[in-house]
Amino acid sequence: MNDGKIIIDKIISDAEKVASVTISQAQKEVDALLKAANDKAQRQLDQLDREAQSEAAAMKAKEISAADMQAKKKILETKQEILAEIIAEAENRLVSMEDAAYAKVIGGMLEKLDKSLGTEVIVSKKDAARLADVVKEKGFVLSEKTADIKGGFIVKNGDIEYNYSFESIITVEKEAIRQAAAEILF
Repeated sequence: MNDGKIIIDKIISDAEKVASVTISQAQKEVDALLKAANDKAQRQLDQLDREAQSEAAAMKAKEISAADMQAKKKILETKQEILAEIIAEAENRLVSMEDAAYAKVIGGMLEKLDKSLGTEVIVSKKDAARLADVVKEKGFVLSEKTADIKGGFIVKNGDIEYNYSFESIITVEKEAIRQAAAEILF
């Protein structure tokens, strides 16, 4: 029996050695798999972090761009409001000039007109008295009819009327006036 026990102990000893080697190899494989999984997870985390930073930078740039666009839009609106106020003020100043200065401006405008357009001049009720002399002096006839205009005049030739009222001139020349004013102001 002693021999049987020695054989059993030898088998058990050999089995324990094989099990130990197998466990050791399995542990190495597990460690290698864990390391590979950790490395892969870290790479994915790093990639996700880079993507998140890139996306955050893109979102930040987009927000800055939108804010910049809003600021530019507001500045443009303010400039347009200022230009509209300046044009309105210029028209008001033209209309409210003292009589002599106003007659001189209208006289200059009449002087430049081609009389083939007509010689009958229609003005506002307010301007009829203060422009009568200058209209006659420039070779035109002041119409008994008046127009609903703030300032300036209308030249009539039969059924055709040529509008030289300040409102009309400003409307036609508004863009050129805005550009000239903008160059001076801004």
